[in-house]
Amino acid sequence: MSQEKYDIVIVGAGPVGLLLSLCLCRWGYKVKHIDNRPVPTKTGRADGIQPRSIEILRNLGLKRKIMAYEPAKVYNVAFWDPLPDGKGICRTGNWPSCPDFIDTRYPFTALLHQGKIERVFLEEIEKTGTVVERPSTVVGFKNDGKDPEYPVEVNLKDLDTNVHTTVRAKYLFGGEGARSFIREQQNIGIRHKDPIAHVWGVMDGVVRTNFPDIKVGLQSPFEIRSFSNRMSRPNAQFTLTMALLWLSLEKMTWSVYTSNWRHRPTRTGTQE
Repeated sequence: MSQEKYDIVIVGAGPVGLLLSLCLCRWGYKVKHIDNRPVPTKTGRADGIQPRSIEILRNLGLKRKIMAYEPAKVYNVAFWDPLPDGKGICRTGNWPSCPDFIDTRYPFTALLHQGKIERVFLEEIEKTGTVVERPSTVVGFKNDGKDPEYPVEVNLKDLDTNVHTTVRAKYLFGGEGARSFIREQQNIGIRHKDPIAHVWGVMDGVVRTNFPDIKVGLQSPFEIRSFSNRMSRPNAQFTLTMALLWLSLEKMTWSVYTSNWRHRPTRTGTQE
């Protein structure tokens, strides 16, 4: 029985895998795309789109679809630290999200729920006739030399039915994130100065606050790490709907990214 052949097998349907899949599908390549999650991202995960990424989305004709979700646009980040006596905090500095020396049409970081970003990619991929197969995972792969044109044999498993299939491909792409099976099998490690500093927990929640820098990005070396989303009404006591809260498990630091408000401070340095 002959094995199905593909130009590439893509494992993982986060933004990276979906972007690659979309480009290759539009260019006419035969793509096998799988993901081990039964549905796209519902909560948490990454949410920041940098200026250069927005430019790429524009070139792909996707910027308007992304912006239709009205993502928060972060122009500035403020930094807060404990007071010397440990009683309270103070602002110790701030800078723009996109420095002036960077030439871009979009001098901000756009914040949008990852699930909505994925939705835009998935809709465009499906227009090409390709679908992401869920939930499915890769259980093995090898270059056995049996087919010079399609050298990689990939073993897949349907997580609903436990049915195993084998396909051949010119390339195998691992876009599974931190727990990549493909990377582990290739003995490719992730190098960090301190691995604990890159361990995060994410939660979604509704935040009500009158904190002075809630409209810009915040970072502080203690307590909670971060939460983000756009505010629902721009007044002194504003509410953030479904703010995304990031917690660093190393130092429990915190930062806030939200709103389209351009913060232009009148002075620099420490501000109580």
